Parts: sequence; C-alpha cells; structure tokens
Amino acid sequence: MHNSWMIVLLLIALLLIAGLAFYAGKLLWLVRQQQQQQLQQVKQQQHQQLQNQLYVEQSIYTICKAVDAGQCELSEGALRVWVLLNRLPEQQQGPLAADYPGIFQMYQILKDMPTHQARQAQTKQAIRQQDSQRLQAEQQLKPQILADTVKLLQRFKPAEAL
Repeated sequence: MHNSWMIVLLLIALLLIAGLAFYAGKLLWLVRQQQQQQLQQVKQQQHQQLQNQLYVEQSIYTICKAVDAGQCELSEGALRVWVLLNRLPEQQQGPLAADYPGIFQMYQILKDMPTHQARQAQTKQAIRQQDSQRLQAEQQLKPQILADTVKLLQRFKPAEAL
C-alpha cells in the first residue's frame, strides 16, 4: 500500500511537472512571438523613415533643379527647400544657416509673410509692399541662393544621376 501511494504521488508530480513545462513552453512561445512582432514593427518604422528621408531628399533636388533652371521663383524655392531641409534627420542637417546662408536669409524674410487666404485677405497696398520686399530680397540674395542651390544639387544628386 505504501508503494501504491508513492506511485500515485509520483504520477501526480509528473503530471504537475508536465503541466508546468507545457505552460512554460507556451509562455516562451508567446514571448518569442511578441519579440518577432516588435522587431517587425521596428523594421517597418525604419523603412518608413528611410522612405520619408528619400522623399525629402528627392523633393529638395527637384526644387533646386527648378530654381537653377529658372522655372521656380527664388523666394518660393528657398522657402520650400528650407522647410524640407529641416525635415531631414538631425544628424544629416548640420549647421543649415551656415551651409546655405542665402536660402536661410530668404526664409527669414519670408517666414512671417502671410500666404494663401491670409494673403488674399490683406489690402492691395499691403500685398504690393510685401511683393516689393520679396522681389528686392530675391535680387539681393540671388547669387547666394543660386550658389546654395548648386551645393544642394551636388549633395542630393540621385544615385542614378551619378
């Protein structure tokens, strides 16, 4: 009788150990699944960041090509390029104001000028005054903006254009 109790207890212990081992295995499997999902999310985020960066770089290049070819006003191009440069990852930005002083100065002049509906809501005199200020700045900063544009075209030249 003593042996039969030992066998029953041994069987119960083995069942408990098997159940705990199964539960531990299931938990390990769930942890691995979670790790794989997290890794997949990180890869997707990195891919999306790279795609966004490539889009910004291509946009900068395209706008600079248009400015260089005279197809885009200097002020419009400078404003758009400056905003895009600030969307680059910090480690790629560098000292933007020092690297592209013409574009930076034009941005400083234009940044507070109203656009779209806010511009249309102004008086004609105010619009003319702002246009005059913008055109004067374009004339004054043209050589530096064009030099900055050439630097940016070299910096963001697409791989297939090399």
